[in-house]
Amino acid sequence: MATIGALSGSQQAITTETRGTIGREGFLKLLINQLRHQDPLDPVKNTDFIAQMAQLTSLEQLQDLNKNLGYLVSLQELSRGREDLLFAASLLGREVAAKNPGTGEIFQGQVRGYHLKEGEIWLMLPEQEFPAGWVYKIEVNLRGDESQ
Repeated sequence: MATIGALSGSQQAITTETRGTIGREGFLKLLINQLRHQDPLDPVKNTDFIAQMAQLTSLEQLQDLNKNLGYLVSLQELSRGREDLLFAASLLGREVAAKNPGTGEIFQGQVRGYHLKEGEIWLMLPEQEFPAGWVYKIEVNLRGDESQ
């Protein structure tokens, strides 16, 4: 819980039990409270007031930046998901080799399909399936004829 101590001049005392951060509303309340309760014989200097307003502006810009970064991260995650789907689609009908990183088991065969399982793309061979991330080799048909 935040408490505001005695305010005099440009000094301000804030203590928090949780060591949390003060938000925009809290900052404005503190600034208004400081102006209301300042010593009339020793008012806040213009430079101190301007510095506090600059801090408020910086706080607002940081909050906007944080919101925009969150949006950018969500767009990147969406883009990555689409790239994974395109990668899986590009493997349809191709011979691949994959290796289970935990056991070393090798999977080989022609990709017949793919599906989403637990948030990850899995490739389907005639009798096996494995995560697309395990692929380490893709056969490329340079002659142009499709083998089925």
